[in-house]
Amino acid sequence: MPQSVAVRLADAKLLLTGASGFLGKAVLATWLREVPGSGTITLLLRAPDDDAAHQRLVEQVLTSEPFAGGLADEALASGRLRALAADLAAEGLGGLDSQELAGTDVAIHCAASVSFEQPLDDILELNVLGARRLSDALREAGCDDIHLLHVSTAYAAGQRTGLVLERPYGSGTSEPWVDLGAELAVAKEWRRELESQSRLPEQQKRFVADAQDELGPAGALHVGQRAEWGRHGWMWSELVERGRQRARALGWSDTYTLSKALAERALVQSRPRHLTIVRPTIIESALEQPYPGWIEGLKVTDPVLLAYGRGLIPRFPGHPSARIDIVPVDLVAHVLVAAAADPPTDGPRCLTMASGARNPLRIGELAPIITRYFRSHPLPDEDGVPVEVGEWRFASHANIRRALDRGEQALGVGRKILARAGLPNNDDVERTLHKQRRSLERLRRLTEIYGPYTELDCAFDDRETRALADRMSAEDRTRLPFDTAAIDWETYMADVHLPALRRLVSVPRPARSIAARVRTPQLAEGPPAIAFFDVEGVVLDATIVHAYAWLRTRDMPHPDRELWLLGLGAKATAFRAKDRVSRAAFNRDFYQRYANLPAQELREQAADSLSDLILPRMHHAAVRRIRQHRARGDRVVLLTGALDFLVEPLRHLADDLIAARLVERAGQFTGDLAEPPLTADGRASMAAAIAAEHAVPLAECHAYGDAISDLPMLEVVGHPHAVNPDFRLAREARRRHWPVVHWEAEPGARTAPSAAVVG
Repeated sequence: MPQSVAVRLADAKLLLTGASGFLGKAVLATWLREVPGSGTITLLLRAPDDDAAHQRLVEQVLTSEPFAGGLADEALASGRLRALAADLAAEGLGGLDSQELAGTDVAIHCAASVSFEQPLDDILELNVLGARRLSDALREAGCDDIHLLHVSTAYAAGQRTGLVLERPYGSGTSEPWVDLGAELAVAKEWRRELESQSRLPEQQKRFVADAQDELGPAGALHVGQRAEWGRHGWMWSELVERGRQRARALGWSDTYTLSKALAERALVQSRPRHLTIVRPTIIESALEQPYPGWIEGLKVTDPVLLAYGRGLIPRFPGHPSARIDIVPVDLVAHVLVAAAADPPTDGPRCLTMASGARNPLRIGELAPIITRYFRSHPLPDEDGVPVEVGEWRFASHANIRRALDRGEQALGVGRKILARAGLPNNDDVERTLHKQRRSLERLRRLTEIYGPYTELDCAFDDRETRALADRMSAEDRTRLPFDTAAIDWETYMADVHLPALRRLVSVPRPARSIAARVRTPQLAEGPPAIAFFDVEGVVLDATIVHAYAWLRTRDMPHPDRELWLLGLGAKATAFRAKDRVSRAAFNRDFYQRYANLPAQELREQAADSLSDLILPRMHHAAVRRIRQHRARGDRVVLLTGALDFLVEPLRHLADDLIAARLVERAGQFTGDLAEPPLTADGRASMAAAIAAEHAVPLAECHAYGDAISDLPMLEVVGHPHAVNPDFRLAREARRRHWPVVHWEAEPGARTAPSAAVVG
């Protein structure tokens, strides 16, 4: 009768890498549960020092659900479970003393980058050289008889057809010989080359144009920062794409699978006495342990499933007869622990954890299961409305690429028109274009990453894995099951995995909708501070155009007034286009319309602005908020680009009213501003100066703005609020998790002619 796994591993000292990851946690929990009599369990965790590594173990690993009920308490308290700081991506494992590993009997190497979008040099450093560095450290520690188990992937075999045998890369025929050193050197040279290319004038112009489109009125420094983000993003995308194309040229789907193949070869060449390579396919949520559906983060197939559930991918590359090969995470953990107790004696062995050969799940069978589930349990869209999914349709990779190219070309034309035309419904159009662009980008990304996995025409042999199960005792086969043929796919997907995935993405989070409207947050308790309010769009539903139109037309006969307003309205497109690029430039240009107008006469006319212009457009919620701040003891500052004599009636609301002033000569306005326009960085600087003058930390201050030009002011305070935001500010608020609120004027209060023509 075979000895049990617990008996075979009694007193065995374990070294585990990747314990902070999804599979690593499952392996550690399985070992603690099934091998209670083992020796020291050492975890290598990335951290500055051993104390920080121990803290990561306690706070990030043992707080996870597999360790609920105190599974690790005894091992941690007795010192049997310990953590050491190490960095597999650094020479010498980041300074780890290899003697700390002396006496290790079993090493399970789970640590790796599992990203399909990792630059080639980065992933080779961690996945290939990291495995080699670990093997070298164990050899230096004198662990000559160690059993090393390396977690690879079934897709390390490359893009094959038919039956894929269980053998490591480098042991088969017709496999390309890949020079690791040369590949790494070239990948690093790509990075240096792209650093230079990204700073060329033609590239910089493109980055700045994109940033200007997003943040133009926020000021040059914000545009520069966003352009630099764009430069780094472009470099990353180029590195990822070059790596992907290089991997595919060699016969692998991506840099991840290529790196795993090269790691297998590196470990075989290091000639450890006992080497087991475990090759799982797509690891997903648990079948049983620690409970059905346990999952952390999105795994390989999940972004595609969620994108379909949210109505973002009406069709996807793939063939209905192709097999999608999935294995639950607990079954992979079980085979690793079982294999640890059964070291090979005649050279490296390969164990494949797969389901496609004996229990295939075809895409054409999976699609209706997913459709039925999301129709019964729809996901909410960004506004909380349940998404109605259509039939899952399939198309070839080439056809989807052509459709994406056409869609992106059309969107490019739309964005150019939007940037130049200044449409009346600018925000709505921009929001629509943004959603369409994001949908196309997501579909292209998912297609590039996952398309090759939905078109594979192969099955993975698992005879060695089944032979391992045959050598186990009946009790161990019950306690550590890993037979994928026993999985009922409809039950697993519909009752276990998809509900787990839905729970994962349904965790309460800040509203992500660009159009989200929430109740105004209550003022937090604290010491008196300063509250900065933009006037236009926040306190008043008005702009400097409204004020000018009101001044010029208030005494005109009705027909003349309408004709004058129509003439001003004809220029609205140009106003919006200029304001979209720079609020300061727009203000300077627009105020030239006051040139040679009588100053005193306009001031006298402005005496009626309270009842005719201001009160009908007042946001009463803003007035209530201002009163709340003053009752709290806060200093209230109103900031506006409107002219001082027009907004003077608002002075009683605040402690300070900072407005625009026009230069006056010989009783007439010149059309020139007396001070620089108070927009963008100017508002942020003004807020900082006022806070410093009153010795109030900016972190305690509040700010309320409605446009992207208010972004600098909102950034510098500790309590920013986006009020009635334009599309671009709403997007930034969503990214930064700022509250977005909606304040309105009294219904029907606005004056019809100016609202209709210049609003």
